[in-house]
Amino acid sequence: MIVKGRLPNEHVSQIITDNPYLAFARVVRLFVSEKTLDAGISDAAFVHPDAIINESAAIYPFVYVGKHAKVGDRCVIYPHCYVGEGVVIGQGTVLYPNVVVYDGCEIGKGCIIHSGVVIGSDGFGFAWDGQRHFKVPQVGKVIKEDEVEIGSNCTIDRAALAETRIGTDVKMDNLVQVGHNVVIGEHTIIVSQTGIAGSARIGRNVILAGQCGVGGHIKVGDNSIAGARTGIAKDVKPGMVISGYPAMDHKKWLRVQNVYKDLPEMLKRLNDLEKRIDKIDKH
Repeated sequence: MIVKGRLPNEHVSQIITDNPYLAFARVVRLFVSEKTLDAGISDAAFVHPDAIINESAAIYPFVYVGKHAKVGDRCVIYPHCYVGEGVVIGQGTVLYPNVVVYDGCEIGKGCIIHSGVVIGSDGFGFAWDGQRHFKVPQVGKVIKEDEVEIGSNCTIDRAALAETRIGTDVKMDNLVQVGHNVVIGEHTIIVSQTGIAGSARIGRNVILAGQCGVGGHIKVGDNSIAGARTGIAKDVKPGMVISGYPAMDHKKWLRVQNVYKDLPEMLKRLNDLEKRIDKIDKH
């Protein structure tokens, strides 16, 4: 047993720790055997002659690696991945099947990119010319720092001019959308179905729970927490805990939720009061 304090049962082996969940993760790792991978490039993969592939990397069948791409040592790229021209992938990074990395993007060391992720697609930028939407060229790139994990079917758009940056040790759940020019600080957690609009700045050690929405150019301060389905339309100070739409202090939002269920009855009482006041006024 892994426990925070010693249990009275002396017949049970106990691991006593201040952080049982962390200890559990470390213990499980001891029993997980690493996959045996055959280093090298499959004959069924296409690798451009000018790409640089470390000899310890494993490139599976039906992978495409473009011109001037660099794949580091012990990288694993599973079938049907696309690695565009000039892409850099750091050592020990894993791309699971059907990952797409557009031209010029950079992925750091020890990253895990799950199936269906698209990195570096065009940011959503259009200018209205009076008759039609004129596409704004998206000529920047995406940079992922070290030990980033991206869940399945996330999309991370390239910057319009500079870079979209995902900091070290950021962890994203499935189905997260990151717009162009967004910067996400180190050690931040982003849960499923969250959308972050262009040029938003997410601080370090932030938690965005499921289905959060962050508006464009919004700043979310370090160490802040947003509860599920929070709509963030203005800047958030560091260390705040917020919920609801529009986003507000979490405790205040709990009080607001308590009122919601009573709104129909409150409306009925208000209408009754208005009718009584009208009768009094007529007399």
